[in-house]
Parts: sequence; structure tokens; C-alpha cells
Amino acid sequence: MRAVVRAFIVIGISLALFLIVAPPLLETYRAAYTGVHLGPVANAPQERVAVDAGSPAYAAGLRTGDTLGCMSLRESVPLFPAFVQAKYAPLPISVCAERDGSLRGFVFVPRPGQPVPSAYGSLAWAALRVAILFAFLAMGSALVILRPGLMTWLFWAYCLGTSPFGVAADVLWTWWPPLAFAALSAFNDAANALGFAFLLLFALVIPGDRVPTGWRGWVFWITCTATAAAWALHLYRALHAATLFAIQRDPVRVDFQDVMTCAVVLVTLLRLATMKREERARLSWVAFGIIVGVLFNQLRFPVLVGASPQSVPSLDSSMLNVVMPISLMYAILWRHVIDVRFVISRAVVYGIVTSLLIFVIGFVDWLTSAYFSHLRLALAIDAAVTIALVLALHRISRVIENAVDFLIYRKKHEAERYLKRLARTLLRAQRAGTIDHALVQDPYDKLELSLAALFRRAGSSYVASSTAGWNGSAALALEQEHDLVRFLATERRLLQIRDLHGHVAAEFDRAGAAPAVAVPIFEGDELYAFAIYGLHRDGTKLDPDERDTLETLCDTAAQAYIRVENLQLRALVKGPSAAAT
Repeated sequence: MRAVVRAFIVIGISLALFLIVAPPLLETYRAAYTGVHLGPVANAPQERVAVDAGSPAYAAGLRTGDTLGCMSLRESVPLFPAFVQAKYAPLPISVCAERDGSLRGFVFVPRPGQPVPSAYGSLAWAALRVAILFAFLAMGSALVILRPGLMTWLFWAYCLGTSPFGVAADVLWTWWPPLAFAALSAFNDAANALGFAFLLLFALVIPGDRVPTGWRGWVFWITCTATAAAWALHLYRALHAATLFAIQRDPVRVDFQDVMTCAVVLVTLLRLATMKREERARLSWVAFGIIVGVLFNQLRFPVLVGASPQSVPSLDSSMLNVVMPISLMYAILWRHVIDVRFVISRAVVYGIVTSLLIFVIGFVDWLTSAYFSHLRLALAIDAAVTIALVLALHRISRVIENAVDFLIYRKKHEAERYLKRLARTLLRAQRAGTIDHALVQDPYDKLELSLAALFRRAGSSYVASSTAGWNGSAALALEQEHDLVRFLATERRLLQIRDLHGHVAAEFDRAGAAPAVAVPIFEGDELYAFAIYGLHRDGTKLDPDERDTLETLCDTAAQAYIRVENLQLRALVKGPSAAAT
């Protein structure tokens, strides 16, 4: 029940945010012309404005040199657009202006202006930005649903903060009542202000699920405290500011975002420098995405702040900040940074099915409204289509999931399928060497592992009898009292080396190996041998399905070894009998 509630909350918030923010990015419209421009005006502070003669603001009584205030966030959008000109709507704008020491109120309605180009330079770039936003929200939601933990919650919170609400607000200011826009603006303001803080916390935690220890723990709690204090101060200043300009130019918020940006880069580089080689290879793409993404995102805003709305499209069309979501998705899809079983394929399936569902229902609703609105069949057609889609949803999702798994994980599927077929053939092996090769060389080649080795019992210790990708195996012999041997003999299942005491991995390190997992091979109740396997050669770890395949291979090999021994004993028994005859 808890998982269902969590799924509804996460998907509901993500989908609602997407449906609110995405459509305005693709909309073309006429601008709302007010005639008000932000200073500076003849050596006056930038809070003063310039007003065009004959404009709606001029007709209401505003003049060049007035200092505006008393306006809401919603009313500031058509007056001082951040990215592109606001959409025209015949809605009254209420402001107050200070002139010669006195404060007066003004109300005026904008008039239609020139057509507004896309904030991203073209409809194609805007569609790409929408697709990236959807993929980012879908990935964050799926990770929280399928593997809830501190790391995935932080990542999902950062995904919410990446929504391009600043561009969408130029259309959404027309919402009525104004309270709807104000509530959404407050949510976006908090998400954007805290976005880099969530990213910093995510960079500190990944790939774990708990608050880190050591220096990362100290930085984690300092970041939480500083974020809470900075946001409380920003909120206080917003509620007590005399003009809206004080809110928009709050130095606390700007400085906080700059500090968080620098901290994200420094922490990511420091973590890379202090990681082990295999962990560094696995997290390198995450680090690349974080560093490049935050730098490009931070560098483009100083250019946009002072730019006119007409110059923004050419500046923003570079879309350099898409590097972050693309590299993070690559790291999770192919580098297995987060240990989940096909989580992204299910996220993609959910995205495709949801998009298809919304598109079909929306199209049918538009079609019936346009052509059958005068008939009573319109509602019946909508209901019939919706019911049919719901009935087909499960089958559609299964087909899409299989297709996505095949396209994304085809090479991995082929390797696992071959090893499972190989395991079945071991029951017909005639020699132990054939089984050794199947346990070591075949997984090493097919799964592209960094190493594979088979340790077989020899007296009171276990020594390497066959290896691949490891030349120092002769330097290591494990006694029966060794931790790894005792755990394997007791638990009788695959063990991850990192779950044992640190000295176990240290022994292998001294012998020139870095194994990831160990799999036991039993002969009755006795541990006959065990196999160790390393990470992939590119540094990524084994996913759950690959570990299951290796366990299946070793379980079948145990039966095959017993069969080979029985065949050898039978041959020995038959040998003297045949000679006597």
C-alpha cells in the first residue's frame, strides 16, 4: 500500500508539472505590449523605468523615471519578461509607482503586440527541451518508485528543479485567478533555489542510500543547514521587500546559487580523486554530466539577465545544459550506477504508454468536440476509446517493454542467453577441464569482465586452478578458516566482496586482482570450489540478472563436476575388470 501511495504522489507531481510547463514551451502567440521597460534612465537607479509615449502604461499615467512597486509575481511577467515577451491577454495590471516622494496606484490593460518567437530559437529546439524534461521527470520518478531511498529522492527533487518554468511563465501569467500562478511561482521559486542544493546532496550520497560518513557527512549536514537558512532569509526578504526588484535581485539567493554551483563541482572532483579505480570508472559519466551541466547552466544566465527578449532565442538555442540529463541517463542505463533491474526500460515504457494514452484521448476529444459536438455520441465515443485503451494498456506495455529491453540490452541478453545454454551443456561434459573453461573463460569473454578465476580445494586450502585476466593468481591461497571461504560455505550463495571485511578485498588487491563477486560450488555439503568474477572491463558493476546467470552457471557446474567424478570412478572400476577378462 505504501508503494502505491508513493507511486501516485511521485507520478502525480511529475506529470502535473510536465502538463503545466510543457505546453507553453511549444505555443506561439502575440506579445502583451505594455510600454514599460526596465531602466537605467539618465543616471537613475535601475529600479526606475522608461515608458513609451502612447502606450497603455503611458495612458494610465505612468511616466519615465517612475519607480514601480506594489506588484505581484504574476503582474511582473508582462512588465519585465525574463526570456521572451509575455503572451497577450486583456487582463488588468495593477501597480504602484513612486514619483517625487509620493506613491500612486495605476491600472492598465496591455494591447496585442508583435508575434513572439520561440524562446529556444525554433519549434524543433523547443520540442527537444520538452522531450528532455519528460525523460528527466520519468527517470527520476521511476527510480523513486522502483528503488526508494535517499539518493533517488534527492535526484527526483533535482529533476523537479530543472523544469523550465521561467520560459513557460511568459504564457502562464494569463492564469486566472492570480492565486494559481502565485502558488506555482512559489513552488518553482523554491525548486530553482534549492535545485543545486539537491544536486550537491545527490553528488555526496551517490551510489549509496544513506547519509554518508566522514567528510561527506559533514558537508551533507552543512549543506542542509545552509540551504534551510538561505531559503528562510530569502522568504523573509521576499515578504518584506518594498519592491519586486528586491526579490528578483536578492543577493542572498544569487550568492547561494553561486556557492552551491562551486560546491557541486568541487565535491564531484574531490570524490573522483578519492574513489577507487573501479568506482571512478563507474561514476565518471555521472561526474561529467554534473560538472558540464552546472557550468553551462550557470554561465548562460549572466548573459540572459541583461539581454533583451529579442536576443534571447539565439543565446538559448545552444541548449548546452542538455549535457547533464543525457550523460546521467547514459550512466544509469549502460553504466549501472544505480543497482536496479531494468529500471530505465520500465521508465521508458511508462513514458511511451502515458504519452500515447494522453495523445489518443486528447485527439479523440478534439475530434468529437470539433465534429460531433452537436450529437450525443461525443461523450459515448470518448468513453469507448478510453475503456478500449485501458483494456489494451497491459498488452501494449508488455510489447513495448520487450522492444526496449531488446534495443537497449541486446548485447547483454545475448551473453546471458549463451551462458544459460552453456550451463545446460555442462551436464554432458566428460572432463573437468571443459567445466573449468565454461566457468572462467566463457563469462570472461561474453560478459567482458575484468577477471575471472576458479579456486579449487587442495588439501586444507583453496588455490586458483584456472584464471582469465589475472596473472598473479599463484600468489594467493585461501585457507578454510578464511572469511570468504567460511561465508561461502555457510551462506551457499553469491557474495559481493565489498560486503565482507575490508581485509578480504585488500588481499586480492595485493595479488593484483579486484574481484566483485564470489560464487560457491558445492559437492554435497562440502565447498568443492568457488569462482570469482570482476567488474566489467569498462568499470561498471554486474547487474542483478548477470549475477543470477553466474549463479546458475556455477550451480550447474557443481552437478557436472560430480558427474565427471562418477564417470572417472566408473572407468577405474571397469579398468581392472576388463584387464582380468
